[in-house]
Amino acid sequence: MLHGWLDNAASFTPLMEVMRSQHPDIQLISLDLPGHGYSSHSRSGYYPFHDYIDSLHQVITELKKELHCPLTLLGHSMGALIASCYSAAFPENIDHLIQIEGYGPISESPQNSLERLRKGVLSRQRVSKKPARFFESFQEMVQLRAKRYVLNADEITPLVERDSEQTEQGWRWRHDKKLKAESLYRMTEAHAKQVIDALPKSNLLILGDAGFTHLSSICSPTTRISHIKGGHHCHLTCPRSISEAIIALILFG
Repeated sequence: MLHGWLDNAASFTPLMEVMRSQHPDIQLISLDLPGHGYSSHSRSGYYPFHDYIDSLHQVITELKKELHCPLTLLGHSMGALIASCYSAAFPENIDHLIQIEGYGPISESPQNSLERLRKGVLSRQRVSKKPARFFESFQEMVQLRAKRYVLNADEITPLVERDSEQTEQGWRWRHDKKLKAESLYRMTEAHAKQVIDALPKSNLLILGDAGFTHLSSICSPTTRISHIKGGHHCHLTCPRSISEAIIALILFG
């Protein structure tokens, strides 16, 4: 399971609890992507999108040495984009693909390449100069993130717990601030189409009815779409509905 930008492995805690209660023998793994949660920060400095795919391949290569069973890859938001690209590039490793509130890679016109490059470089300068932010309490961080994600405190607390630490100066975020730097490069529409066309036949897009509903318009004909009550983080608010959709895909294709 691959979480979204600035989230972490705890993003899937409610979903994993529901799935394990329904299917006790199921094997579930949720990752902290580089720079997020308890994962280390990048030694090279920043987080190009394609490097996440490389990191994922290293993990899956090791997993396949130990697990001799079909592998389902699930991602939310940015994690869904990573999952789609990996599944397209390494179809032999993935049996089922589930994307929550994300579909295929983000793309833009090649005419925007110079502007993208300029904005990305300048954003790195801004981020590097921005001082660390400290909070007086853990609860202050919970309330800030709950407001931003439009979730209640109980729903967001596990993510904040995994992304916060207390220091002598106060509470601070654990994630690498350089994650907030903009990308220097994005795929073209043609590149994105090639990825979408190569997705596994067994693939599911889950959308919150108050989330990124526009994604249904760019789907491949082979993609099954499931609409769930909730917003962009519907996997936190409606884990049971999402669990049922996932199990249906795995069992019936």
